[in-house]
Amino acid sequence: MDGTEILVVGESRGGGALEGRWPVVARVPPWITVFRVSADEPAEHLAEHLRELSGDGRLALARSPHGEITSMGDEAVVRQVDEHALLFIEAWKSGPSRKSSRLGEGRNWGDPDFRPPDLNPNGV
Repeated sequence: MDGTEILVVGESRGGGALEGRWPVVARVPPWITVFRVSADEPAEHLAEHLRELSGDGRLALARSPHGEITSMGDEAVVRQVDEHALLFIEAWKSGPSRKSSRLGEGRNWGDPDFRPPDLNPNGV
């Protein structure tokens, strides 16, 4: 994952302007939008982003590339979301699943550098 992700909980207000500043990674309408903040952006700007995104009764949660969660805003808004949004929030907090280190992992099968895992010694 490149950079920090910021999950915003609360009905979208003026989302178009925010979407112009950061790419949207995921959305669960009308409650959740996840933005990605560039890894090149200085870390001290994170508090400013959280303050801006948590305005108007919303909650903003930032997850660093290392999995640390920082939050700012109205925690009570989480009690207003539906079950699907709540599950999404919990899954997002746990972070992305870690990929295995299998040979060829992440490469396209048509890639000239792709090497499939060895076949079973029994030929199956």
